[in-house]
Amino acid sequence: MMGFHLDGQICRVGCAFCYLGQRTGGGAESARTLPAGLLEDIVSRLLATEIAVSISEPARRWRAGLEALAAAAQRHGKSLTITTTPDVVAADPWVLRGASRVSLSVDPAKHSGRDAWETALTMAKREGLEVIALVSLATPDFADALAGGLIAELLARPEIDAVSLNGLKPPPPWCDRAFWLRFCSRIRPLLEEHLHRRLHLDCYVGARILGLGGCPAKPDISPGREFRSCVYQAEPDFVFADAVELARRVSAYVPPAVCPFVIR
Repeated sequence: MMGFHLDGQICRVGCAFCYLGQRTGGGAESARTLPAGLLEDIVSRLLATEIAVSISEPARRWRAGLEALAAAAQRHGKSLTITTTPDVVAADPWVLRGASRVSLSVDPAKHSGRDAWETALTMAKREGLEVIALVSLATPDFADALAGGLIAELLARPEIDAVSLNGLKPPPPWCDRAFWLRFCSRIRPLLEEHLHRRLHLDCYVGARILGLGGCPAKPDISPGREFRSCVYQAEPDFVFADAVELARRVSAYVPPAVCPFVIR
């Protein structure tokens, strides 16, 4: 998989916990300003079979870049995953065109109301997509609501194919190893039934805390020509000049051995 953040910085929602806000690189250029020909060339040369694109609000600002990536993915036989909010899909259903999977954010900051959520699910169902509820444990109270029944409610929805639990990055003091162990204990029946099938743990929780496999690898291109071996790290690994250089430098890609943030 290769990820693209078309904005590369913080979107209009401006969540206080957004990992993009920790980034130290980034100039005026963003992926949405890259020429369509360059995006096409990048996709054509990547060994990755999946292109993952994050779309923040307002979606219309990223339309040219998204449509260029979607067209390139289709031409080169790569699947397209869109990660966005229910509000974006409800207002701009065109973001789903060409996608085989959509991850819809669920958290107090980006989930504005049931109407947008229901509309987004309707749009995704009509498009025949795989629908993932991407749940961010944004606050202790929201984590309590999730463990207290919200995760089970999401899993019970036939329109939702899977639920992915997303920890904050970098983790705030309350979201430490002890918290995750308590949280997993509270949802143990759901994990026993659905883990790695319809319920997925955050990458650093599964790989680093619980040791349930290795890092799933989330490399990212953004903003502009910056490449990060992990989307969550602040510093880019390098800035590439063109698709040939990028393909050469990532041909031997391996997931980072260490998380880019401290797990307490």
